[in-house]
Amino acid sequence: MPIKVLCNLCGSDHYTVVYDAFVKEQKDNYSDAYKKTDPALNMEVRIVRCSKCGLIYMNPREEHSRIQKNYIALADDFYLQEEAGLRRSADLILKKLRKFNKKGRILDVGCATGFLLDQARKEGFEVYGVELSAWAVDHAKNKLQLPNITQGSLKDANYPANFFDAVIFKDVIEHLTEPKEALEEIRRVLKPSGVICCNTPDVDSLASKVFGSRWWGIQQSHLYYFNKQSLSALFETTGFFPLQIRSYARTFTLNYWAYKLLAYRSSYGFIRSWLDKNPSWAKKLLCIDIGDQIEIFARKSRQLKYLHELESPIEREKPKEKMKVSVVLPAYNAASTLKRTLADVPPGIDEIILVDDVSKDNTVDLARSLGLKVFVHTKNTGYGGNQKTCYKNALAGGADIVVMLHPDYQYDPTAINQLIEPIKLGRADAVFGSRMMKGGALEGGMPMWKHNANILLTALENVVLGIYLTEYHSGFRAYSAKYLTSVNYELNSDGFVFDTEIIVQGVVKYMKFEEVPIRTRYFDEASSIKLWPSIVYGLNILKTLFKFFLYKRGFKFKQFD
Repeated sequence: MPIKVLCNLCGSDHYTVVYDAFVKEQKDNYSDAYKKTDPALNMEVRIVRCSKCGLIYMNPREEHSRIQKNYIALADDFYLQEEAGLRRSADLILKKLRKFNKKGRILDVGCATGFLLDQARKEGFEVYGVELSAWAVDHAKNKLQLPNITQGSLKDANYPANFFDAVIFKDVIEHLTEPKEALEEIRRVLKPSGVICCNTPDVDSLASKVFGSRWWGIQQSHLYYFNKQSLSALFETTGFFPLQIRSYARTFTLNYWAYKLLAYRSSYGFIRSWLDKNPSWAKKLLCIDIGDQIEIFARKSRQLKYLHELESPIEREKPKEKMKVSVVLPAYNAASTLKRTLADVPPGIDEIILVDDVSKDNTVDLARSLGLKVFVHTKNTGYGGNQKTCYKNALAGGADIVVMLHPDYQYDPTAINQLIEPIKLGRADAVFGSRMMKGGALEGGMPMWKHNANILLTALENVVLGIYLTEYHSGFRAYSAKYLTSVNYELNSDGFVFDTEIIVQGVVKYMKFEEVPIRTRYFDEASSIKLWPSIVYGLNILKTLFKFFLYKRGFKFKQFD
């Protein structure tokens, strides 16, 4: 039974009618009209404008429980055919979002089948979603293997306060019975520095004025109709400060655009017929901004009444009760130092893997006698090639954290627990042991020329990559499984520059980095890069930085994809 409602923005019950096609005998089932791809026009609805604040909304409308039931039962296979365009649209949103928040935890409210979250995961975000449709949730969870998808409303998910770095509210706000309350809940779960991105049809657009009641935005499922003024007012009322408000483009196949046109004029059928005969053209994507969509980016307002929220502690996820830690040893002629290295490895490590790169001493026999899991190369693959085998086998064994430690006793294994702690706590995806913090390098005997070259290269790398590390060249590191599965390290060099390349790949994927100070030891038996190989190494770093510079300006490198 339809019910009368008050204005959600100001609470007034005074309005004027904008468009009226309401009939008392409503259909029992409007589930098809709730599909995102539904082209239906001339809906049986009454659209009104609030006389006090100007918000446009449907009045009367169906009860909340009936609307929710329709969304839960919703299935839309045609929507899946637009996957390529939906992913392209998602990339455009994420590109804009990264100007405000480059990484972190992202929530998609009304995530549908999860295409945006899947794209965000590839960019290094930690992804969460809520969605009512059981069909869509099943696709997101089982087809795309997306974690952290909740079937239900935002309230049902019950996220902690100050939990998300970004919230996406794409084509959702117009469907909600209580958009004001939803934005208040988003403000609660968003971090003080977080950003919300929301988009919705623009009722004041030229398309809306030209087509009037036949505008595609007039839908049975659209309960609210915003323009830039009313959307900004709603955001400000709920405690947000708009950063940017603009129109945005949508990307669909030519087949979909033709499908939409046919709903307006049957004479356009010849276009659809031509596309049916040319399926390759039908699948081509077309991105158009016709100015009938509003997109707003906003942060939490810093008004006094919200200060307690801004200053409340930021919630962190509880770490897994047990995370498998694998230590990998890329070895070459390490027999003289292997026992001493292992003796300093702290207890609690789940697995130690040694990959031998055709050593000329008895490294392999010694490692096996010490109970290590040993993999032997049949030919020398180099330092980077050895690491590839290390990481591949650690991940195959189910490692959650992989620690790379040189078995030449140059690095102090007792620092492993400090190295892995930020990953366990969810603060970092990669942690590097830094010899440059607290003077550890010079105290350990690093030659002055190598120390100074390290500082110069690190400074250049920080400028080009836009992050801050005290050292990029340490051989003592910890990576999360997420990091290693997100970057294509197999395409990196087999040489020493591998260490820089894998960092650049992490920067491209917006991974989180931390460092811990370590001490290092330089002694006669320890391996060390000589002068000429060091020069070659430095030149390869410059080459990698130049490739990154070009990549950020639109050039394609498969290594960074």
